[in-house]
Amino acid sequence: GNDFQVRWYRDGTNLHRVWDTQMIESYGMSYSELAMNMPQLSKKERKTMASGTHRDWLTDSRNVVKDIYANTTVGQKLGNRYMYDYFNVLKGQLQKGGVRLAALLNEVLG
Repeated sequence: GNDFQVRWYRDGTNLHRVWDTQMIESYGMSYSELAMNMPQLSKKERKTMASGTHRDWLTDSRNVVKDIYANTTVGQKLGNRYMYDYFNVLKGQLQKGGVRLAALLNEVLG
């Protein structure tokens, strides 16, 4: 993603930065505010999200990445439409990351 150059609205950037920073900043909430406004997951949903192995989690993320690269071109101007198409994906990935990190820490630290 660092070598995949795109435009975020009118500014030059890379795809990694768009996903790690610029989409969230454009949404207008901090990471904490975003977390506080996410839908609450049921215990069953959290368990399902945390299930599987690290390889399963990697495969899940790779499938998301494949879609992103298949639907984004180098030099493409990204903006409102991209946010509309992918912001729920980004929120879902953040939520999975949090749930999976919590599961891993619970496993390691007991």
